[in-house]
Amino acid sequence: MYSEEWCHSLTSEFSKSLISEGKAKIIVNDVFYNPKMKFCRDVDMKVFEKLNADDYLDALSATGIRGIRAYLEASYNPIFNDKDKKAVKTIKMNLKLNKIEAEVLNEDANVLMRRRSFTHIDIDPFGSPSMFIDSACYSAKKYMSVTATDTAALCGSAITSGLRKYSSFVEKTEYYHELGLRNLIGKIAREITKYDKAIDVLISWGKEHYYRVHLKIKRSTRLAGELYKRVGYIFHCRKCGFRDWKSFEDEQMERHICSICNEKMRMYGPLWIGELHNIDFIKRLEKKGEVGELFKRIEEEIDIVTYYNTHNIACMLKTSPPPLDDLINYLKEVGYKASKTRFGGSTFKTDASIIEIKKAFTSLK
Repeated sequence: MYSEEWCHSLTSEFSKSLISEGKAKIIVNDVFYNPKMKFCRDVDMKVFEKLNADDYLDALSATGIRGIRAYLEASYNPIFNDKDKKAVKTIKMNLKLNKIEAEVLNEDANVLMRRRSFTHIDIDPFGSPSMFIDSACYSAKKYMSVTATDTAALCGSAITSGLRKYSSFVEKTEYYHELGLRNLIGKIAREITKYDKAIDVLISWGKEHYYRVHLKIKRSTRLAGELYKRVGYIFHCRKCGFRDWKSFEDEQMERHICSICNEKMRMYGPLWIGELHNIDFIKRLEKKGEVGELFKRIEEEIDIVTYYNTHNIACMLKTSPPPLDDLINYLKEVGYKASKTRFGGSTFKTDASIIEIKKAFTSLK
């Protein structure tokens, strides 16, 4: 291990650029580090504590902050990789600073993942993860974690970019954050079945400029085939707000006319239309602090595809939106399921139809 004198000397030399995050201390050394992703890494550590991985590949490590924290806070055995030589040098410095011995590789992530298999693979690129997803699906044995910061391509703000990177057609909607998450998971699902593997979404969320998903992987030809029951399309009426969803196996997937206003519906996908979290896994997570608040919202969120925004519906009705809590309570009182969402703001989920939702707005005026 590294001496106290050596660590003190390194800390003194780089004292002005030393960053503390979680239990880790790192030197950035002009290598990419995004302080805005601290909350994401905080969430990751709580998730990693509940997973059992023999080895963990931080495939695009940069400073090594996530892998270092995983070692210190979740008892992980990280393997670091970055194709940038300066990043590799910085990772080695940060490992010494935190008194950690670990394997550090200087390879193209795709080549590495084709060459070796890992229990848990983490893909957190600067931008789109699309170019790494296939190789990660090939290599990962038990878990996969993926971050995407190209939210415009995933949520429909950049349609052509979404088609190129994710082979899916989406447009900007009021539930764009969920659309982005489902687009990302759908891409992973379609890639992983080639290798006779299936996925279970442990937890996923979107915040500001990124989407993040943690997946459990199961190797099974049968489960890989059955995964397509949870991959399909969302049908959206941009006139009245009605939406529906169908899996690839649904016999009525050709439906394109709104059953409420007879307007032609937009067809988005292919996308993930399965669960966005595993409720048993979420119940095991600690509900303390800001991270715990996210877990609590996810646990309380009902399992319905797409959400609504009170301001969007109020705009359609040319009225002001009711308080979100009042709306949710009203929908529950008249027999529907309803909840706030993991995406925050004025968003809610319900199994009530758009007609019933609009009636609720009128009743609460």
